[in-house]
Amino acid sequence: MPAKDVRSANRRADRPSPVPDRPADATGSARTAVERRHRQRMIAAVLIGAVVAVFAVINLGDVKVHWLIATGQTPLIVVIVLAFGLGILADRLLLVRAKRKHGAES
Repeated sequence: MPAKDVRSANRRADRPSPVPDRPADATGSARTAVERRHRQRMIAAVLIGAVVAVFAVINLGDVKVHWLIATGQTPLIVVIVLAFGLGILADRLLLVRAKRKHGAES
């Protein structure tokens, strides 16, 4: 009986691990947390982008837009994409500002 257990254990040891080995120190666990956070942000960004894309494609009609200088007819998809782009830009600018502020404090 024990010989069979040893052989099956040897076969398991010969197979590659599905998860690559990571260092057990604090750096490895911190890197894993950063990777997980990055993956979650990417998934959220893709989902938000998909919702915006579907909403924009559904709303293809022209709308009256009051720009800073003039008023005109513009496809709603342009307004949606422009607003989405400005939101991303604002997010990036605020993120850079927060990193600079945090860096100055340390």
